[in-house]
Order: sequence, then C-alpha cells, then structure tokens
Amino acid sequence: MMQDSTDDEMAAAGWGETERALDQSDIDNLFGDAAVESDVGQKRRGFEALITNVVSGIDRMPMLNIMIDRLAQAMTVSMRGFTGDNADVSIDRLNACRLKDFIDAVSLPAMIAILRVDPWEGYCLAALDPRLITTAMDVLLGGRRNREVPIEGRPYTAIERAFIERLTNEVIATDLKQAFEIIGDCDFVLERLETTPSYAAVTKQSAAAISFRAEVAMGQRGGHIDFLIPYSTFDPVREQLLQEFAGKKHGGDPAWRSHLSTVLPYAEVGLQAVIEERPISTTEVMSWKPGSRLLLERRQDEQIDVFCNELLVLRAAMAEKEGRLALHVSECRFAKDWPV
Repeated sequence: MMQDSTDDEMAAAGWGETERALDQSDIDNLFGDAAVESDVGQKRRGFEALITNVVSGIDRMPMLNIMIDRLAQAMTVSMRGFTGDNADVSIDRLNACRLKDFIDAVSLPAMIAILRVDPWEGYCLAALDPRLITTAMDVLLGGRRNREVPIEGRPYTAIERAFIERLTNEVIATDLKQAFEIIGDCDFVLERLETTPSYAAVTKQSAAAISFRAEVAMGQRGGHIDFLIPYSTFDPVREQLLQEFAGKKHGGDPAWRSHLSTVLPYAEVGLQAVIEERPISTTEVMSWKPGSRLLLERRQDEQIDVFCNELLVLRAAMAEKEGRLALHVSECRFAKDWPV
C-alpha cells in the first residue's frame, strides 16, 4: 500500500516518466564546452559561465590600466640600467584567470618570485621566462648581444638564483612599488623563490586573480615575465581602483604631495592684524582731514585677530620690542595636518 502511494506521487510530479538519455553534445552544452579550448571572444555557457563570472571585473577597474602603463615605463628604464643594453618592455595579455590556470601555464624550468605586498596583506607572483634569465645573464657576463642563447633543461645554479634574486629586488619589486603607489602606500618584498610551480600557490587554486605579461626585448633576444595578483590583494584599495583617474576621490600622486609638503612651508604669505572692526558712516569718513583722530574702543592688553587670506590663524596681544610695535602670540589656529 505504501509503495503504490509513492508511485502515484512520483507519477503526479512527473518523476517517473522516461526521459531521453544525455549524449556527449548535451553534456558539453551543460558544462559550457569546458573540455574544448575556447577562443578569447567566445561566449561561455553552462557551469563554466557561473564559475568564470567572478573574474570578469577588470573593465570595472580603470585605474588598473593606468598602473600597468606606469609599470611598463618604469621597467623599461630599470632594465636598461640593470643590463646596460637597449631594453624595451611592453605589457599585454591583461586578463582574469584562476591561480591553477596560471601555475599550469608556467614554462619549465621555472623560477617564480613570491612577493609579499605590505601593508595590503596580499601577494604577487612573478614567473620569469627561462629565455629572459639566460639572455640577461649572458649580457651581464659579456656574451655576444645578438647571439641567441639556448635554453638548458637543468635546474638553476646558486649563481643564477643569486642573479634572479637581485633582478627581482632591483627591478621587479621596485618598479611594482612605483607603479602601484599611485593608489596607496605599498611595498613589494621578495619572500622566496620557487622552482616548482605548485609550491608557489599563495592562495587556493580556484581563487580569482589578475594576470598580465611583460615582454622584454633586448635586440633580437629577450623573454617575458608573467605576473599574477589575486583579487584579494586589492581589497584595501578597491575604491581607488574604481576611479577613472588618480586623485578623483582619495590619494593622488605621492610625488606631488611630497613636493607640495616641501615647498609650501617656505611660501611667502601676507598677514593682517585686525585691531578693531566697526561700521562707520560714509559722512564720517568724508569728514576726515589730516590730523583727525579715530578713537578705538579696544585696550592695549586685549587680544587681536591675525588673518591670512581672510583665514584666522593667530590671536595675539599688542606689545613693544626694541622700540617697535610687536605682537605677542597667545593662541594658534593652525590645523594639525598643515605642513610645517
């Protein structure tokens, strides 16, 4: 009796009806053709669209493109100074990805620099191309600059690791700090170097991140550096990234603020000491002649106001020093955050 009741309920709900079995094309449509590598402009479907939707917000962060352009300019200058060669750096392939996809795409033999971003409490990965490492070392050690350097499939030596660490500290970390400080104070600190890509995971494999590639050209040779920054690293400065230009709401250019803080304290301004203010009729003013006296109702020991461009800055008492009229400051009205 119980079985018959259950069968009736399933039939009423339509669960007991025979459905067509899913073939391979139906499964591919459900998962968004995940097994097939799609082109850049192809629209994603199914579960793939749900999964990748979280990493589609690059266009909503206009300041990110500005920082990338600043990074390319800074790295061009730094690489020329570091190698002593005519280096040119261009950045492209800015897109959103997963940490797992980035790690799987790293070329072997790998050398990945893990940079800690302070005080944002985040990380940045910089994967150096083996061709770039061998090219830069060959140039620094006096090799022929137009000769193509073969890539050896061997682990990096201690000398090569020391060179990569110096390149990371003097060029990569310094230029990243210079490019990103436009949205907030930050410092990129080299934490360690990894030769195994899976050991470079700084967050969970499925975490959303932003990746871009810096192409370094030195004559007929060169290489690239692949960068990855998790979205969580930008959490403290997310509002600044949403700006259309630097200084729209917060911050501004730190170099310009530093310049103003240095120059403003030495700027000359005019002060106006107001002893008394009171209304006087035009008739009385027209009656003034040389020798006329205007009696003031303020005693000598009372405080007077001192203005700078109609802004009250001081309160002082009238005094005398070395036969000259002086002001004895009794109260300052300066704001605490004014440069002094």
